Amino acid sequence: MKKFILLILLIGASASVHSQALTDFLLELEENNPQLIALQKWLNAEATKAKTGIYPDNPEVSYSYLTGSPEAIGNQEEFEVSQSFKLPGYYTSKSAIQQLGYEQKKVLVEKRKREILHSARKAWFNLIWLHKKENLLKTRNQNAKELVALIKKGFDGGEMSKPVYDKARIFAITIQNEWRKTKTEIDITRHQLEALNGMQSIPETPKEYPFQWQLPDMDSILNTLTATHPELIIARLNIKQSEEQIKHRRLESWPSFNAGFKSETILDQKLQGFHAGISIPLWQNTNKVKYAKLKVDQEKARFMQKEYETMVRFRKLHNEVRATWDNYLQMRSLMDNEEASAASLVLLESGHISFAEYMMDLEMIYDSKMTFLRNEKDYFVGLSQLKVFRKP
Repeated sequence: MKKFILLILLIGASASVHSQALTDFLLELEENNPQLIALQKWLNAEATKAKTGIYPDNPEVSYSYLTGSPEAIGNQEEFEVSQSFKLPGYYTSKSAIQQLGYEQKKVLVEKRKREILHSARKAWFNLIWLHKKENLLKTRNQNAKELVALIKKGFDGGEMSKPVYDKARIFAITIQNEWRKTKTEIDITRHQLEALNGMQSIPETPKEYPFQWQLPDMDSILNTLTATHPELIIARLNIKQSEEQIKHRRLESWPSFNAGFKSETILDQKLQGFHAGISIPLWQNTNKVKYAKLKVDQEKARFMQKEYETMVRFRKLHNEVRATWDNYLQMRSLMDNEEASAASLVLLESGHISFAEYMMDLEMIYDSKMTFLRNEKDYFVGLSQLKVFRKP
């Protein structure tokens, strides 16, 4: 009992270490990823852009000096300062619209960040799977060598035919080629992770999955999906922006104003005073306000569509991940017998099974183990994809 408890503690500690390694790598990737760096710089520029164009136009200052002809009429000087402006609510409304646009860009960056982190986790898990596949092929390669040696012994003794010996050698060569290919895939995946990390090396080679990751409760995620999923957040911001556009279009249809000071001097006579003006929105197109109202209805309908599609995708993915986990649990108990290949080889050597039966048994065991390893990888890739739907 004590040994069993100790084994559980060791497994838990190992899973915690491997999970921390992944967490540390992702934190480092957030700092080094070229696309995230570029997006952050773009976002900083957009934050400043959202604060532009939200004030009245600059005041205008003009001065004129007109010489008279004939001289008797004298020279004339004119000086004028004027400022045009709209109602104060116009500028606050425009600022709100631009700020909502900036908030949408922030969510777009967050969405892309989640996608990049998912790509990194997916590559991380793929690397773990490839290492496990390499270890399996290493054992399989050793079994193939033992098989070739056994068949050669039988062939030299006249107990095995030449075709059987050739098949055994072809089988061994195939395994070696697959082993080499897997090693190449490991190097490619490592380079992929390094590229995501800004060409920084990976601190350590991942070997185990973060088994403390748990499948999240479907209902709890669905209840908060509209507040956590980037696409739905953007859709809600679009509704707010469209509603603000109605206010802005109404204010835009109101008159604009102009006020200022003017001074005029001629023949040593000086005239000065204030002036004010107002535009008459005689040709104002009321369809702008009507369009803004229709735009709100459109954005609300789009939000409902997006919400439905997102929930359907989430339910589908959640059910697929749960099914993968169930398959993994069912197969895990069948994968404990590591001596199956060796036992089959003994049976072949003793003549209890034929070469064809041995190969069939070997392929069945290998296919089962590969299916098990794929299910294991697909489960954690699915969990990673579910993280895209919610805040980390």
